[in-house]
Amino acid sequence: MAFSDVHSPKYLYLLKASGNFSLVLMAGDLVEKSEVKNLKPVVDFAKSLSDRIVAVFGNEEYREREEEFRKAYPEVIWLNDEYITLNFGNSCLSIVGTRGSLLKPTSWQRKFIPEVEEEYKKKPEVVRELIREAKKECPNVVYLSHYAPTWRTLVGEERKIWPYLGDPRIEAVLREEGVRIAIHGHAHRGRVAFVHIGTLTIYNVALPARGKPTSVRIALQSRLIT
Repeated sequence: MAFSDVHSPKYLYLLKASGNFSLVLMAGDLVEKSEVKNLKPVVDFAKSLSDRIVAVFGNEEYREREEEFRKAYPEVIWLNDEYITLNFGNSCLSIVGTRGSLLKPTSWQRKFIPEVEEEYKKKPEVVRELIREAKKECPNVVYLSHYAPTWRTLVGEERKIWPYLGDPRIEAVLREEGVRIAIHGHAHRGRVAFVHIGTLTIYNVALPARGKPTSVRIALQSRLIT
């Protein structure tokens, strides 16, 4: 199960699902204006579905408050240019988590995060290295980000703002490194729920776009034994 862009409390009413899931993935912008306390109903919802919750920060989880989110919600595995490997019986899953990058920083980012342009230039290779490290532990890798790693799921958004919503260089990295599943948010008006690109499937799980959390099936290979 995956979702993003709750902007709690704004889109809490769209968090409707029941059942038991192996994993809940949250792709950022979970609260509005970094209000840490407003994440509680989101986490409570995720906990009602699974005891494994993995999240990345979005642009609404301000960088200077990341540690507050980590401390307030330790039941969530927060990934910020990091990966984690989880075991599922005889299989495993590595999740590479990041905010992602934009092809062009927004004017706000240029003003208030002066290092962001250099960060975005380097991000594709940061992602590549994370994937390679994760694959040393497990052959199954999911890429989880807030910003879109492709243009293809941005259809529905104004074409002129696509560079400020995602970075298609990441798509190339994912394909080259053999990643099969990528999950992102941020594109509130994206009409494309998912796209197949060769063996790679990319999902836009933004709640305003989808209207509900997205169920994602992930086929796991057995753990490599050497």
